[in-house]
Amino acid sequence: MNEKFLSKRAAKISLEDTVQKVMDILEAEDGRTFEEKKQEAIEYLGEQEDTLLAERVFEAAVNDETGRCWKEKFWKDGAILQADAHIALRKVRETDRESFIELQRETSEMKSMLKEEAYCMLLWKEHIQDKSLMITIEVDGEYAGYCGIHNLSRDKWEIAIELREKWRCKGIGSVAIGTMLSEIKSRLSVNEFQVKIDAENYASQRLFEKLGAVPDRITEYMLHKEEDILRCEEGNLEAIDDNLIQVARKFGVEPRKLLSHVLEYKLEW
Repeated sequence: MNEKFLSKRAAKISLEDTVQKVMDILEAEDGRTFEEKKQEAIEYLGEQEDTLLAERVFEAAVNDETGRCWKEKFWKDGAILQADAHIALRKVRETDRESFIELQRETSEMKSMLKEEAYCMLLWKEHIQDKSLMITIEVDGEYAGYCGIHNLSRDKWEIAIELREKWRCKGIGSVAIGTMLSEIKSRLSVNEFQVKIDAENYASQRLFEKLGAVPDRITEYMLHKEEDILRCEEGNLEAIDDNLIQVARKFGVEPRKLLSHVLEYKLEW
């Protein structure tokens, strides 16, 4: 993901005034448990308007019984999925934590935050929460990344995937996702999904289009207030190039809207 990507633009606008306060709460050495401090952070974020971190903390805090049931049902039929001779998908293990955090250091727009143990813990807890179905991808026994579903309690299941840099552009992503979707269809009888992709992430667009995903719409991401959306677009008009114009035509929108929104594909398996 290069520096023009929406996640970097929007993060700068939406998080600057909130992050430090939340980290102060989570790192306070006052004898409270992490769960107690997280509850205070949730209450603080509840007073804020439309921040990415608010969404993340609320997502991480919810213990969703519907998601837990889906997740248990999925893994009941086996904890390891063999995609091919080299690629295996399996349940996330506690021993994956350090590899997962290293992956976040490669891909996250919040690299400075990853120096904070409390933030790393928050990301890990989000990764293993009951209502998400996250699946570790191994290549010849080595941690390569993960794929999964963000929130099993939602009507539309959103596909997630991240790979370590050394394993990208090798066809691993398409094999892993294809295997996962086939198993979800077989085990849970679900075959309709959505995928959200940055408008400038052309590699991910190609990957999912090859898997059969089709353009659906664009959707807000991080920024929800009209003044912030306009500010993001006006401040980055120079990022509009031929590639972005082609994507805008595909989705039937003005190119400038892709500076403040993400693409949403639908995929039937």
